[in-house]
Amino acid sequence: MKIQLTLFLCILSSTLALAQPMGGGRMGAGMPMGAGQTGRFYGKVLDSTTGKPLDAVSVQIVSSKFDMAKKQRKDTILSGMLTPANGDFSLENVPMMGDYRIRISAIGYVTLEQKVSFLTAEMQQKLMQAFASMNQAPAKADSGKAKPAQQAPNMMEVLRKALGGDMSQLASLADKDLGNFLLKPDAKVLENVTVTGNRPMMQMGIDRKIFNVDKSLAASGSSAVDIMRQIPSVNVDIDGNVSVRNAAPTLFIDGRPTTLSLDQIPADDIQSVELITNPSAKYDASGGMAAILNVVLKKNKKTGYNGSLRAGMDSRFRPNLGGDINVRQQKVNIFASGNFSARKSLGWSDIATNYTPTSNLPAYAIAQDVNSTNRGFFAFGRAGADFFIDNRNTLTLSTNLVRGSFDNEEFNYIKYDTLFTPPTSSLTRRLTESDRSFRNFGTSLSFKHLFAKPGHEWTADVNFNNMNSDGTSNFNNQLMDANNNPKGNPALQRTQSGTTSTFVVAQTDYTNKLSNNVKFESGLRAQLRNFSADNNNFIYNYNTNGFVLVPAVSNDYEFTDRVFAAYASFTGKLGKEGKLGYNFGLRAESSNYDGKLVSLDSSFNVDFPISLFPSAFLSYKVTDRSDIQFNYTRRINRPNFFQLMPFIDFTDPLNLSVGNPGLSPEFTNSLEANFSQQFNNNHTLLVSTYFKYTSGLLTRFQYKDLNQISKDSAIYNTWINANNSTTYGLELTSNNKFSKKFEMTTNLNFYNATINSENIKSDLNNSQTSFFGKLTMTQRLGKTNQWTLQLNADYQSKTVLPAGGGRGGGMMGGGPMGGGMMAAGSNGFVNPNYGADFSIRRDIIKNKNGQGYAGSLTLSMNDIFRTRIYDVTTSSDFFLQNLSRRRDPQVLRLQFNWRFGKLDASLFKRKNMKGEMEGMSEGMNMQ
Repeated sequence: MKIQLTLFLCILSSTLALAQPMGGGRMGAGMPMGAGQTGRFYGKVLDSTTGKPLDAVSVQIVSSKFDMAKKQRKDTILSGMLTPANGDFSLENVPMMGDYRIRISAIGYVTLEQKVSFLTAEMQQKLMQAFASMNQAPAKADSGKAKPAQQAPNMMEVLRKALGGDMSQLASLADKDLGNFLLKPDAKVLENVTVTGNRPMMQMGIDRKIFNVDKSLAASGSSAVDIMRQIPSVNVDIDGNVSVRNAAPTLFIDGRPTTLSLDQIPADDIQSVELITNPSAKYDASGGMAAILNVVLKKNKKTGYNGSLRAGMDSRFRPNLGGDINVRQQKVNIFASGNFSARKSLGWSDIATNYTPTSNLPAYAIAQDVNSTNRGFFAFGRAGADFFIDNRNTLTLSTNLVRGSFDNEEFNYIKYDTLFTPPTSSLTRRLTESDRSFRNFGTSLSFKHLFAKPGHEWTADVNFNNMNSDGTSNFNNQLMDANNNPKGNPALQRTQSGTTSTFVVAQTDYTNKLSNNVKFESGLRAQLRNFSADNNNFIYNYNTNGFVLVPAVSNDYEFTDRVFAAYASFTGKLGKEGKLGYNFGLRAESSNYDGKLVSLDSSFNVDFPISLFPSAFLSYKVTDRSDIQFNYTRRINRPNFFQLMPFIDFTDPLNLSVGNPGLSPEFTNSLEANFSQQFNNNHTLLVSTYFKYTSGLLTRFQYKDLNQISKDSAIYNTWINANNSTTYGLELTSNNKFSKKFEMTTNLNFYNATINSENIKSDLNNSQTSFFGKLTMTQRLGKTNQWTLQLNADYQSKTVLPAGGGRGGGMMGGGPMGGGMMAAGSNGFVNPNYGADFSIRRDIIKNKNGQGYAGSLTLSMNDIFRTRIYDVTTSSDFFLQNLSRRRDPQVLRLQFNWRFGKLDASLFKRKNMKGEMEGMSEGMNMQ
């Protein structure tokens, strides 16, 4: 048995070594294996009586080998050191395959020896069983013919099978914490550490799905909006508004709420996107019926130095430049990145509104033809450092700065026609010129402590964000005669606005692995946001030759909201083989809101008492390749500033926007069931069914009233609390690798969305059964796959306006260009739309070692068939309106990327880490 195990470990070690790319790269689909087949043991030596660290203690890793010449076993020291004053030790470059002894000795203390290994006895047994079962391949041969030679087993398949399909156990394979050693005759022997590990391209956990974005060609040189277009389940409209299962998700960056919008985040700075369709009690309860989209930014953990430079240009001559660098050595890891991108966005809109006659107005129609050009830039900078205080304590400081400026020019031709005999008509040309700028500064400080026992840790962090924006818009309304010549003086209007927002979140989380099968988690969170806005409207007085303030439609608004939360959850496995998994959690939140209209000296206060938000998750591993999951959650969605603020937006004089300060939060109960099946190693299918019920849904609502400036009739867009809404559906996601060069990801979502607004009007219901589909195909060409082609296509059938959210990400973050969130409409539909994007990449500049390429050229085009048209129909008893918009079709982009670096395996240090896997998902702690 020992000979077989030794042979197996040797084969496995050789396989891993061969799979390891040159320069410490990642093997296969990104499995971090540290420095080849070597790893590190670390821990701390303490005095058993005083508990104080011991200095100058000899710590050695010893291997026992059989000396054939002397016919006896002989000890060999593989690694050793003397502890510093803090008692820490770190023994590196130890072969991962083998059993060792750690020997700790010091003058005046009893020498301590303990068996150590990177693989536990249980894991070795599983590996041996998996190896044996895979070696027992059926050997069938035709009569009279020799049996075919048996193929060597796939070592990665052996590992996958041995670990029950859970490859996440491998991440810490090369980095093992041995805990504290007490130098005393009755020294405490710590339990073996359970290894953790890598994740595949699309990973399904008990509460989230994780999508790596490094294979998205279209994202190169663009923003996070383009990243979202590539992710299954995520729908993006032409303005960058995002929805998941017809609901607007909550956006996080590195696991924390953000004031940035998606179009302000460079795609090249994103490492992965985590999609949590039904967040548990561990996460922020706000967001209502929406999912959480967590954007994880890049922060390389490889030792040595590495980075990249990039530059590009599109067909509208908009350049982008960027780069990032990471330097890691010993106790410090420094990372920095920057990006600049110029913007020029072209948009076209047609708005047709037919009004039914009323007692004082005849039937009439208004047609608007709008052309807009938006020019500006985004600049994004980020820097930070990890300080590895010792083996178990890490302090991280990071900061980011985003700036942007935009100049927008919009021509709106408005034609007014009465619908009676004889008809009358008029034409107005409205020119809007606006400039806006914003600044967003954020910083975070986090601390992480690992206790000696594996799975026992405590974290604390503080996040601060400050956003400032200001803008001026000038409106020129010129009445035209029948010959399209100006008629009289134009009506001039000006709007000046400025906003300041401060957002602070402090939280702490505690995790304790109570046993091999049970984990306890708890945390506290406090959120504070201060927001102030000045909005002033002016009209031009030709008598005084100057602009005059209109107090009735101007205001200064301030608000402060506070949210306090606490949660606790238990996660574990049941059964002899741990096939049944569970997570039960409970979250408590309370909040209050103070708002004030400074100009009117009017204020109001809303206190929301403590609300409870339970969650329950159950999973069952049917086989090594299939899982079933069930989950339930309760969440809340509180109205935001723009939904509450009673300020009227006069950008379009015939379609005004105004908030509703009387809104209440909405509550959502969600049920979800998932089934995943892996067919060999190349095909994966995920089937999901879901049901959501929301009471007091925050929904869009339109009504007709007079424009307080022009005194003309106008449509007002506002928010109300509808009775309720229900959404249920079936979603299918598959990833298929048909060959080594061709793979395809498909996402199909069939759903029904219903909004009940009978509290507003007795028969006001909006219901629609809809379909959403997304397809991504990737084809590699050439002997070394140096060419890659990628096609992304999506289709959205007719649907009600997406529910939930309502935060205009562009406004919140200061950016006027999309990247925000949508919200439901109780009297409107989005008509069918579809589109496709195409990209091609050529890898260039071979690495010095001849393995792989350091550079690439990517050519991409969005909306290649000019079919992405956002078309919305809204109706009521007194009007029917259709809005049709198109923005930025067929934009061609050429992007160059160059990667550089030098990895140093001898510097393999630990960021209280569990390998690269943790860097992809550690952000989503407690929200």
